[in-house]
Amino acid sequence: MSFLRQFHSIVSDQTLSTEQKIHCLLKFGLEVFSLEIAIVSQVVGSNYVILYVESDNPDLTPKCSFDLGSTYCAHTLKADKALCFHHAGNSIISTHPCYSNFQLESYIGAPIRVGNGTLGTVNFSSPKISQPFTLDHIDYVELFAQWLGSEFARRKAEIVLHDNYKTLERMEKVASIGSWRLDLEGQHLFWSDQTKQIHDLPNHETPTLNLWLSLFECDEHKQQFLRSMSDADLTAKPWEVELQLMTITGRRIWVSWHGEAQYTDGKCTSLFGSLQDITQSVELRETLKGQRHEAEMLLNERSYFLSKICHEMRTPLNGISGLLINSLDDVDTEIRTENLQLALRSADILLGLVNEVLDFSKISQEGLTLAPQPTDISIAMSDVVELYKQLIKNPEVKFETNIKIRANCMVLCDSVRLNQILTNLLSNSLKFTTQGAIQLSVESADTLSGIILHILVSDTGIGMSSNSLNTLFQPFKQGEKEIGSQYGGTGLGMSIVKELIEVMNGRIEVKSTLGEGSQFKVSIPFDTTSVQAIEEPRQDTAFDASKLNVLVVEDNEINQKVMETYLLKFNITSDFASNGEIALEKCSAKAYDLVFMDSIMPVMDGLTTTKNLLQKKLLPSHAHIVALTGNTSEEDKAAYELAGMNDVLLKPIGLMPLAEALSNCLENLREHNKV
Repeated sequence: MSFLRQFHSIVSDQTLSTEQKIHCLLKFGLEVFSLEIAIVSQVVGSNYVILYVESDNPDLTPKCSFDLGSTYCAHTLKADKALCFHHAGNSIISTHPCYSNFQLESYIGAPIRVGNGTLGTVNFSSPKISQPFTLDHIDYVELFAQWLGSEFARRKAEIVLHDNYKTLERMEKVASIGSWRLDLEGQHLFWSDQTKQIHDLPNHETPTLNLWLSLFECDEHKQQFLRSMSDADLTAKPWEVELQLMTITGRRIWVSWHGEAQYTDGKCTSLFGSLQDITQSVELRETLKGQRHEAEMLLNERSYFLSKICHEMRTPLNGISGLLINSLDDVDTEIRTENLQLALRSADILLGLVNEVLDFSKISQEGLTLAPQPTDISIAMSDVVELYKQLIKNPEVKFETNIKIRANCMVLCDSVRLNQILTNLLSNSLKFTTQGAIQLSVESADTLSGIILHILVSDTGIGMSSNSLNTLFQPFKQGEKEIGSQYGGTGLGMSIVKELIEVMNGRIEVKSTLGEGSQFKVSIPFDTTSVQAIEEPRQDTAFDASKLNVLVVEDNEINQKVMETYLLKFNITSDFASNGEIALEKCSAKAYDLVFMDSIMPVMDGLTTTKNLLQKKLLPSHAHIVALTGNTSEEDKAAYELAGMNDVLLKPIGLMPLAEALSNCLENLREHNKV
């Protein structure tokens, strides 16, 4: 068999790997040349490294390294062509280190070129003198070197391609992007591993176009899918669309589908592109869209609320202002007294509006807390009944009550908040009922730890539509628009009621029919207690507190005048300071028993002034500091106490709380004088 035929037989054998083919060709070369050593080498710098070897010499193994200058291959690489000699001892090569060290007489080799560079050599050698080499021998070793160069180049390209594929595969996985290709002639569909993973298709299974189409639940998305491919076939324009589909395992996902057409000889032969799972992005986008819509609705509601609050506040303010102006010029004592009483009633209404806004603010910030105290529920209910007997003055409306609570029923309860719930419910019924009856039923049921208080408020008023019922407990809502315009109010009362009931671990149910009336059913659990309610001493009238030296630290002139008038009722002539620095000067010059301290002032605020007074010891040890403030939060009260204040008076200041503060200070002064 000729050299070429045998060579072709080896390299074309598809059952052999590249390594096996190299070893077969090395053995074949040894037979052809009648030599003993066959090596495929790689030259790295000045090192000669064996890659493949066929030899009986055990010292010659793959990865074995020699100095390039001590090998005959140095001459081959320098000549950049095939070289051979059969009797080195009879030639100028006899002085070469390779001959001196290894006594190799015969050698034939050729450089292996890969691309534009030289990898190494393929060479055959023997310590025996061989027959002279022929041109056929040189052709064989050069052909072998060329084939090796091609194989090494192909292997290098495969490694680069494989690395690129792995990089692309990793990128696909990280970005959740897969690739796809559709052969239009054979309708063969290819999905990358990531595309299969996106669709939950096992890697060993092959996708089909029919399978892909079956994953679209929405017919519109399926038609868009087909239309995109059809348009690309006709117009050669790439596309990018977002579609929703169902995966093999039944998951609903959103994908961003990219594609374009491939043409051969003017004919569209295939479609290819990428596919990305964008489910999280779409869901986030929809969430943000929903949140934006809610925010816009909230802003609209807040704007409506602010305009409504302004309107509601202007009404009592107008009453206060107008009645006071009329009282200035009116000489009739009865009319003046009536005007002042109506002005006070308007002030109470205004204060109620402010309290509603403050309560809502606390609820919004999760700052609404309870202050449970021993409370006789029977007395609390009686107080509410007596109050509303006086308020219902319409002769066409009856107020019917049915209170079934045993006497001296002591529970731990925030009576102020419970009263707020009842008065809101009854005030609503009173507002929307012009004839018929308002009924209040209260009874208790015993539990293991206390009682459950059942409250039923029903009326024969205007009632509510289903739409109004759905928004009843939402802030700023007040049923139909005409209801708010006709009856007034902020629309916060019922939302506050619901929050209070839930804070008390209770529940509220509502039934209503438009034009027939409404029914509110409330159930709240309370723990019973054996502790009796403590009756706070009440100062129903002013008393003499002239013994007290009082300083009022207040920057507002009107509030100064109010405090001056109030204190004169107790025979107190007070001093005044319009800011904290002036207060420090006055306390340095005079010993005060009581300091009323505004919280917010220019120059120096109330907290800073209090700390300075105490640190500099500008007050007697028995002196009291009482905060004057409109800030009612628990955090504010804690800050006043931490600064060293003894008590808090909330604005607008009532005569009763002022009397209690003065009484406490007098008692403290008496105790101090005893010592």
